[in-house]
Amino acid sequence: MKHKKRRGFTIIESLVYIFLTTIILVEGINIFVSMYKSYIETAKLTVKYNNCQNFFINLDNIISEGGLEKIIVDNSYVIFSKNEKSSIPDKKINCFEGNIVVKYTKFNITQTINVMLEDVDSIEVRKRGKLIYFSIIDKEGKEFIKCF
Repeated sequence: MKHKKRRGFTIIESLVYIFLTTIILVEGINIFVSMYKSYIETAKLTVKYNNCQNFFINLDNIISEGGLEKIIVDNSYVIFSKNEKSSIPDKKINCFEGNIVVKYTKFNITQTINVMLEDVDSIEVRKRGKLIYFSIIDKEGKEFIKCF
């Protein structure tokens, strides 16, 4: 008897090939999905840290703009006052409805209120000597501390 040469694959070989290819494809998709989720979380965290750094830069600009006569520090707010004759309004920084806001007042009349940082749980302001410590706690419990 003559043996016929096989030129194709058997059904079992085809099923094994499809099974192995499917396993590799599913694992690749799982890795891609987990990497994408990690990327999204990292992007959100980076934006949050960037916003916090911008807040501290803006606060540093407020403090260093000059002409400050007194700085009133309480546990939950700080007031930067100019002299009475100055055309620049006083600034009060505190936490209000989950945001850190700066309230501009002149002659005890509110001029405007601006949001400096969002998604904040609480703010603590402490003064030790000539140093002012700002401690910001966000909604997730992370704490950011800066000394001026």
